[in-house]
Amino acid sequence: MPVLRHALLGLLLAFGGQVQAADDIAIEPAALQALERMGSYLRSLRQFGVEASSQTDQVLENGQTVEFRHTTRLLAQQPDKLMVSVDNQGVRRTLYYNGKHFTLHQSPSTYYASAPAPASINALIDLLNSRYGIELPLADLFRWNANTARQAGLRSAVLMGSDTLQGQRCDHYALRQDDIDWQLWLRQGEQPLPCRLTISRRDIPEHPRHSVDFTWQLNPSISASSFEFDPPPGAQEVPLQWAPDKYRLEAQP
Repeated sequence: MPVLRHALLGLLLAFGGQVQAADDIAIEPAALQALERMGSYLRSLRQFGVEASSQTDQVLENGQTVEFRHTTRLLAQQPDKLMVSVDNQGVRRTLYYNGKHFTLHQSPSTYYASAPAPASINALIDLLNSRYGIELPLADLFRWNANTARQAGLRSAVLMGSDTLQGQRCDHYALRQDDIDWQLWLRQGEQPLPCRLTISRRDIPEHPRHSVDFTWQLNPSISASSFEFDPPPGAQEVPLQWAPDKYRLEAQP
């Protein structure tokens, strides 16, 4: 799943019945403050679960755009426990992290790989990316901070209004970067969690889109076994370097 800073989207922004180019809209301080509140709240959570239902466009060689769907489930306990699984077209890719080791398993295969891990989720995200080329889905839920919007190079950020999504009242923001547009719906109130994210690329003629709907559990059922890999019968451990450039925990259409 792509992170927010490297997102994919391209739209004109419609507000009050009039269409206006996003380049003409200034960055609203309140919109940036809303993003910072989201990041601060996410970093304050000591444990949480989230299910992300995604729809991703892929442009075929003949120019046709097709949609693929996948579901990502994440369970976290700060600072050093994590489980992430991605279900895509009958294949499940899962990462288990218990604070000392991480394990990668792809079912229905019986093969798995395990390696020593650092002592925090953030350090694990860095290790997976830099050493193994693995992009952890939903990593930005742990990384968003006051500098992220500046680092992303936002050119516009505006509050469009509000909507009700899955029974939650959410504020709807439209943001633009170079060649990238994205929309973010944030839950109103004291729990400013992302409700929905929609991303599109303007540098590709077909403007492929990626959208995610989030379902949150702030008091998930967690046990010691939640972050431990239980090898299936006949499972065989293999070195992680078995496919470091091909293995991706993120869903691949």
